[in-house]
Amino acid sequence: MLWVGLVLIVIGAVLFFLSTRAANKAHYMQATETSKVGDLLSLVGEIKADMPAGMSTGWRDYVELKGRVACDEPLRGELSDTPAAICETTVERVVERREERRDAQGNVRTEWRKHTDTVSSNRREAPFYLEDDTGRLRIKPTAKAVELVKVVDRFEQPNAIEQMSGGNLVLNHGGFRLSVSTGGFLGGSSSRTIGYKFIEKILPVGGPLYALGEVADTDDEGVVLRQPTDDQKKRPFLVSGKTEEELTRSSKKKATIMKVIAGVLAAGGVALAIVGVL
Repeated sequence: MLWVGLVLIVIGAVLFFLSTRAANKAHYMQATETSKVGDLLSLVGEIKADMPAGMSTGWRDYVELKGRVACDEPLRGELSDTPAAICETTVERVVERREERRDAQGNVRTEWRKHTDTVSSNRREAPFYLEDDTGRLRIKPTAKAVELVKVVDRFEQPNAIEQMSGGNLVLNHGGFRLSVSTGGFLGGSSSRTIGYKFIEKILPVGGPLYALGEVADTDDEGVVLRQPTDDQKKRPFLVSGKTEEELTRSSKKKATIMKVIAGVLAAGGVALAIVGVL
């Protein structure tokens, strides 16, 4: 009882920490005023006018920006063929595996259990900008900061996409083609494929773009929006194809749900710990 209680308390503490982060993100989105790209670039230009040529100003500030995705050399979605600055494609194989389990009486039962295996996961990125009606600004994203838009979430039966070619299993889905080794992939009598799930998330070119982060005048790339540094590190960095309203609502909902669960787990953990000690 004691150890179970302690584990619940730890899980509750972790969820409470995560709820605080979600609430903090919502706070900064609401508290930070929206800036215009042109105003930021003009400010940097004014500072540079009083400095030796070729030097960066070192100026930085925490800002909120709203515009659209601009990309000079866009990628194409592997599944959707949509122009994108970032494209994340995942193929999952849904299978049933025959497993033996022993019950409390020592009897062995054979049953089929569903599993999901990732067959392929590919993320591609191209340089992109946030563009509004006053100018555009280069974005330096991190994988954790970017929220992509799901454009494909499709399940396909095996007989619709599986083909054998040169001893390999080939998956054909529209313009997407993937060759995988059959070694251990086709499980025979102990495993059967139910189907394949195709998922694609992108940052679509021309689509809406919301950004919250540090704008800085750098030595190597000029003015960019990036992960907050130094004294601003605790502030959230967010780049998303969703609107501010959607993001704020989602963050508040997550914060509330996690806080409630954290409270329940912590209370239950304390009760179990007390019972365990007694």
